[in-house]
Amino acid sequence: MHLHPHCFSFALIDNDLNKIVEFDAKVLNQPLNKFLVADSISMWLQEHQQVLSLPFKNSKVAIFSPEFTILPDKTDKPKEVFNLLGYSQNEHITYLKNKLDDNFYVYYSLPDKLINFIENNLINVEFYCSDFGLLKFYNSKLSFKNYIAANLYGEELTICYKKNSQNFYYNKFPVKSKDDLLYYLRLAYEHLELNLNEFPTYLYGFVEEKSPMYSTTYGYIRNFEIDRTLKNTLPFSFSIEGIPLHYYINLMGLAL
Repeated sequence: MHLHPHCFSFALIDNDLNKIVEFDAKVLNQPLNKFLVADSISMWLQEHQQVLSLPFKNSKVAIFSPEFTILPDKTDKPKEVFNLLGYSQNEHITYLKNKLDDNFYVYYSLPDKLINFIENNLINVEFYCSDFGLLKFYNSKLSFKNYIAANLYGEELTICYKKNSQNFYYNKFPVKSKDDLLYYLRLAYEHLELNLNEFPTYLYGFVEEKSPMYSTTYGYIRNFEIDRTLKNTLPFSFSIEGIPLHYYINLMGLAL
């Protein structure tokens, strides 16, 4: 399950059949500067109560948080990370971490009320940061080819690039106009000292080649395309017609 201000989505995987047997997504476009609240999720969960109340082996839930970072560190006290980064502390917030690989951990925070609500409505819950699916998928492709991954999700752009075992660029930017994708990608290329004419960017999220944002960027970055290879990478079959997999990389990547 992926819970984000732009969209709620879930997929039910049958491990015996090795395929997705149930899928749903609801586009919302809520504000990006706040934590999600249980009330905004409750009705959507109730609509799928018959499915979501089944005795799952586990329930992987990735949730949006405005407080996040990725570090080559494995401290057992995520709260200390946010103290060092200067985030204001709140006694009603839980500080979490997810192991990405042997070198990097993702740190984020979630409201206690939201955590309790999810645990009361789903079985055997494992929590993840919103972008964990994207980051896992990106990591899985690095053995074949290095590239910049850009995920456009509503008015939020996530850019990530792993240079080596000690350097992982991971940042988010607001997008309002068709020029913003190109603007922030060019900033990333400049910051990372990469060549716009040589180094590739693969695009994910709610975007198609015919969109103005895509066409504007395509003219400036030579190796720029929407990544449609997910069906060849994911460890299960996906036969639901009309669902572009690249829209839901943050959901589908949780299966890796």
